[in-house]
Amino acid sequence: MKKLTKKQQAHFDTPDTLVVVSLYPKKGETYSAGTTGVASYTKNLVTNMNRPVIVLADILTKPEVYQENNTLVLRCFDHNDPQLWMQLFKTIRQFKHPKQILLQFDFSMYGSMITSGLITAFLSLLKLFGYKPSVVSHHVVTHTQQLKGHLGLNNSIVDGIKSRLYDAIFQLFYILLGLATHKVILLEETLKHKLTHLIPAHKLVAIPHAVDTSLKTVSKRQARRRLNIPQDEQIVMFFGFANWFKGADLFADYFQNTSKILGKKTRFIIAGGESSTLNDKPYYQQFFDKILHTIYNSKAVSITGYVPQKQIKDYFAAADLVVFPYRYYMCASGVLSLVFSYNKPFIISSALKEMFASDDLAKAFANCELKPTDIQFDLTQKDCLRATKKVLRNGLKQKIRSVGTIMKTERSFANNAKLYEAALFNTQAEPVTTKQTAIPAYEYRA
Repeated sequence: MKKLTKKQQAHFDTPDTLVVVSLYPKKGETYSAGTTGVASYTKNLVTNMNRPVIVLADILTKPEVYQENNTLVLRCFDHNDPQLWMQLFKTIRQFKHPKQILLQFDFSMYGSMITSGLITAFLSLLKLFGYKPSVVSHHVVTHTQQLKGHLGLNNSIVDGIKSRLYDAIFQLFYILLGLATHKVILLEETLKHKLTHLIPAHKLVAIPHAVDTSLKTVSKRQARRRLNIPQDEQIVMFFGFANWFKGADLFADYFQNTSKILGKKTRFIIAGGESSTLNDKPYYQQFFDKILHTIYNSKAVSITGYVPQKQIKDYFAAADLVVFPYRYYMCASGVLSLVFSYNKPFIISSALKEMFASDDLAKAFANCELKPTDIQFDLTQKDCLRATKKVLRNGLKQKIRSVGTIMKTERSFANNAKLYEAALFNTQAEPVTTKQTAIPAYEYRA
C-alpha cells in the first residue's frame, strides 16, 4: 500500500482522529452499485464529522490510499476473508495516536457468519492494546423464527431446532459485543431497548438513522420523461434491495393484478434488484426467482434492477407513494431516510410501527396532525390496498410530506455526526440548523 505523505501523517495521526471500519462507496460516489446501504451511510456520516477521519475500507480492485476532504480512505481488507480482521489490526497499528475506533456492522456485510462472528475477537484485541472500540449495529436480531425466510429456514422440526440454536448464538454474540466495546450504537431507540438485557445500559447509545439533506430534487414531469414513465399514471414504488424481511415479494404479490387505483391507471415499480450480500446463497436465488416469476406474469408490476446513484432522485420524484411491506423490524430503514429526503408520501406495514415510537418521529407526526396508524397496514393484500388508496386520495399526502420536512432538520447527517462525536469523544452535541436543499412538497409538479 502506498505510504502516506508527511502532511497526511501529521494531519490524520492525532488523538482527535476517528478511525472508522466499514464497506465504502467508490471514490467520488456516495451511493455506489454493488455495495450495501451501510457504505453510503458511512460516507455521509464521516463527511459531516468535524475532525480528521481515517476510513479502513474494503478493497475493490486493489489496495488504495486516497483523501476526500477531511477523510483519509485506506482500502485495506478483503471482503469475506477471515484474515480481514488481522489485516485491519495491522493497518490500525500503523497509526500511533488515534484510539477511538468505530466499526459499522451487520451480519452479512463482512462475509459469512463465521467471518462476521470473529469481530468480537478483533474488538477484544483492540481493547487489549488500549484502543476504545465502538460498534454501530445496523441490525438487531433476537428472534430468528420471525426472520426465517431471510435466513433460509422453513417450518420443519430441524429448522425449528436451528432457529433456537441461532437465537442462543445471537444472544451470546451480543453479550460478547458488550464486553468488548466502549459503546454499542443503535439506529433507533426501540432497537436499543431490544438489547438492554444483554448489554450494560451505559454502553448502549441510540442515534437515529440520519437523513441526507444534500440530495437534489427534480420535478415529477422531468423525472418521468427521463424514465419513460407516462405523465398521467400513478406510480407506487418499493425501493431498495429485494429482501425477504423487507417484503419485496409481498409487494409483487399484493399488486400483481391491480391496474387501477381510485379509477386511475397505476403501475407498481420495484426500484432495485438482488441483494448484494445474499445473491450467492441458493435459498435467496429461489426467493428472487419467485419475485421475477410473479412480475413476469403481471402487467402492472415491474422491476428495474439496481438503481444507479444518478437515477435515485428520478425514481423518488416520479413516485406518488412509497410502500414498506416489511415482515420484520430489525434495522432502521435507509430507504425511509430517503423518503424524508425527498418528501414523499409513504405507508408502512405494522411490523415497523415500533420505529415510530421514537420521540422525534412521534412529535413530527403530532405536529402534522397525523397518527402512525394513518399510514399503517397489516400484511394482507386487502389492507395494503386499503392504505394505498387512503393516502392516494390526497387527504394525507401533504401532511406526510410535512413530516419529511421536519425529519430532514431533526435527523440531518450534520446533527448526527455531532451526536456520534459526543458519544465517542464526550463533546457537546449542539444542534445544527441545516439548509434545506430539497424543494418544498407543494412544488412537486405533475
